[in-house]
Amino acid sequence: MLRNARGVFAAFVAAWLYVPAALAAAALLAFTTGGAAYVYSGVQGERTLPQELRDVPLLGDAMENLLLRSSGVQAALIGVILGALIGFLIGMIWVFLGPFQDGALDGIATVLGAIVLGLIVGLLYTIYRVVFERRILAITGARRLSRREAAYLLPLVVDAAARLGLRNHPPLLIDDGRDANAFAYTRHIVINQGLLDEFNYEREPIAAVLTHELVHWRNGDPISAAFVRGVALPLYLVQAGGGWLRERARNSVLRFLVWLAFWPVFVTVRYFVVPMQAADSRRAEYRADEGAILAGHRDGMRRVLARFRRSFEGGRNGWVAAVCASHPPNELRLEALEEPGIDYPLPDDDAPALPLPVLLTGTD
Repeated sequence: MLRNARGVFAAFVAAWLYVPAALAAAALLAFTTGGAAYVYSGVQGERTLPQELRDVPLLGDAMENLLLRSSGVQAALIGVILGALIGFLIGMIWVFLGPFQDGALDGIATVLGAIVLGLIVGLLYTIYRVVFERRILAITGARRLSRREAAYLLPLVVDAAARLGLRNHPPLLIDDGRDANAFAYTRHIVINQGLLDEFNYEREPIAAVLTHELVHWRNGDPISAAFVRGVALPLYLVQAGGGWLRERARNSVLRFLVWLAFWPVFVTVRYFVVPMQAADSRRAEYRADEGAILAGHRDGMRRVLARFRRSFEGGRNGWVAAVCASHPPNELRLEALEEPGIDYPLPDDDAPALPLPVLLTGTD
């Protein structure tokens, strides 16, 4: 659970130190101070600058001319920058101002209590995901294999586990979704019907994907991911809900309104939490690809990665989609899968077919 220490740290800071609230405060104060500075500079003109700055040789004259020529834009820009910095700092420390006013020990105890609470929530969430995983997957659409699916898929899983030197393998479930996805969870592997259809039930690419997911399962990557989500539980719930709403918004106006309501959380996850998790996420993907190679599925893994522009492990909600976006680019994963001494020119034989050009004639 603590393998991805940077991811856990980022999740804790973002969720329990209220980074989205600090971003919202920064935006609000930046807008307010920027607008006030623009209006004030327009009314006051050269008197906008304090007398002490205007008396500075050369610098005072230069700043006065700049304010007059920019028609208040310069003052507004300064107001926006200062407002954003002050608002963010206020948002970050506001929650701890009360305890620290009562004494340093009370403030430190509050911070330590938040750390302990975040770790306990992460632990409890991880236990919950492990214990109730089968029921959770059933609610989200995963089902048991049919007789024909079991006859086709189980031998592939058993063979992949044997090639990897594993004594057992997790249960395999099917999701009837048409997206070409596959996921490793703490106690199960779920493969989408869309992935089977994408390759028309060819054994080699499907076996490569199953081997890839088995490596994720064996290395505990789903446990690590679950603990990070648990530590960031308040943020995770809001991000997942907001992402779900944005994906189902039917027009651009609704999508904008969803973004406007959730933007501090979206920005925090996309530009702070995900980059801090990216290194561990990329290592896990390269490791799982390497496992497929060691199991003898180099060609199958290359076929899968060449078929998709992005990772085939697409997200079910906003949080998972954001984290999956930190996977290495498929082209770099293909490069890592190259066998020495073999030329791999572009385009790949297994790449998606390009649309045929339409030839226009001169007739009306």
